Amino acid sequence: MNGWNEWLQGGADFALLAARILSFIYFLLTLVSLIMRRLHAVPPRPLSTDFPRVTVQIPTYNELAALTCAEHCLAFDYPKDRLQILIGDDSSRKDISEQINAFAAQNPGVTLCRRGNNSGFKPGNLNHMLQQTSGDYILVLDSDFLPEKDFLRRLVQPVIQDPRLAGVQAAWRISNVHQNLTTLMGAGIVYVIHVVILPFIQRFARTGVFCGSAELIRKDLLLASGGWTAGAFTEDVDYSLRVFTKGYHITYLEEVTCTCEVPYTPGDLFRQQMRWAYGVMRAFMCHGWRLLCSRVVHFRAKLAALCFGGGYLMVFLMLLSIFLAGAHLVLDSGADPVTEPVATAGFLLDTAGNFLFTCGMLISSLCASFVAGVSLRNVGKLVLASLSLGVVLLFFVGKGLFRALFGLPMQWFMVRKNGNEGRPA
Repeated sequence: MNGWNEWLQGGADFALLAARILSFIYFLLTLVSLIMRRLHAVPPRPLSTDFPRVTVQIPTYNELAALTCAEHCLAFDYPKDRLQILIGDDSSRKDISEQINAFAAQNPGVTLCRRGNNSGFKPGNLNHMLQQTSGDYILVLDSDFLPEKDFLRRLVQPVIQDPRLAGVQAAWRISNVHQNLTTLMGAGIVYVIHVVILPFIQRFARTGVFCGSAELIRKDLLLASGGWTAGAFTEDVDYSLRVFTKGYHITYLEEVTCTCEVPYTPGDLFRQQMRWAYGVMRAFMCHGWRLLCSRVVHFRAKLAALCFGGGYLMVFLMLLSIFLAGAHLVLDSGADPVTEPVATAGFLLDTAGNFLFTCGMLISSLCASFVAGVSLRNVGKLVLASLSLGVVLLFFVGKGLFRALFGLPMQWFMVRKNGNEGRPA
């Protein structure tokens, strides 16, 4: 039994040390990224008028918010003869589909695509819309994304200048950040990605990562790659890794933003982040080793991919450390009944202390949120959300990671959106 205890304690110590190192790396990454952001402001890009043909794809499942998104796309200051707008309606509710039908009838610039089921989830829907896509590039927008009038005109500029690019990813800005503690927490997670990580990757490795929405995709390259991976929970990361392995680059435009929502209930936030963790883990399990071993991929691009997925690795290591230390405590608890309460108290204190030593992601979230416009008063609320909702969230993320690691299935979760409630059903 002593041998097992030593093995468990050693494993816990190693996992904790690795988590602390990653936490410190994210702290440094945040510091460097924000300094670079301040010292090297993105210069205004000259706007070319040699616009490519673009198809907007709006996948939806029982979401009337898609109609508001489509209205914003109809208002684009983009040549109408080079713009196609598709709504991929997988809705199972007849009343929702009828309203989408009425909207399309009133707006001839919108075309509906239906397949009668939700097979393959969002990537299955996107693959189905490819059959009616006429553009050379595809703009994917989730239903809660509301692009500005000049959004597409600005987004296409990098591919006009460099047609070899696999695509362009725009920055996200959260519209309901101040709704409650849950949205503050969700916005903090998004801003770590879009204010810290992706700008750093763009400057360091001259590439970006697709994020699932507000992304411009080169159609011929997507088709040559076999389309989207049907059933993938993060088809964006899955495709990004596939693009990297072939030596292509993605541009991240931090100066071009699109507003969107984050979940406003704790349950929806937990399920969304569990789904994202599952999808990212599966994507790296499928393509990560091939990417790291590829001779085509530049070393910086490999580091960029690891940087993007490193946050999940840190969560995995933290939870693994807690699990191993807890198992060690259980096995050791029967040795001396007198010292058992002391050991339990020590374990809890160690866990709390280790959380503080691995809060690099929390610091990153606070800094990114402040840069994105969250006030100091609300930054304090974000700390409260992180130390309450965030602790629970860690275990949901861990559940997603472990289910992916062991090949267990994951349910597709739809989250409630304010945009759906704003339009009468």
